[in-house]
Amino acid sequence: MSIELSDIKSYLRITHNVDDTFIESLVGTSKAFIKEQTGVEFVAGDKVYEQCVLFLVAHLYDNRASVTEKATTEIPYTLDALLRHIKIRGAIEVEGAQND
Repeated sequence: MSIELSDIKSYLRITHNVDDTFIESLVGTSKAFIKEQTGVEFVAGDKVYEQCVLFLVAHLYDNRASVTEKATTEIPYTLDALLRHIKIRGAIEVEGAQND
């Protein structure tokens, strides 16, 4: 199973459709970022990678303003830990899965 827009919106607690295109672009950006940081391609069904995408999308979505009170230069610890885990363990095989 790939990450569906409805799953991401549920995770972000978004009920409107105004940001759908933006959220979908954040998914692509997140997958590219994770691949660049870890060298591992996204495979649907990799639960750790999918959770990392969700965390990164949430981080980017919540910190999209050019001015914010939050420090946006740091990646949250949980996201950093997932990135390190994916990099160390490498790609995994998920039965019947395809790369996105």
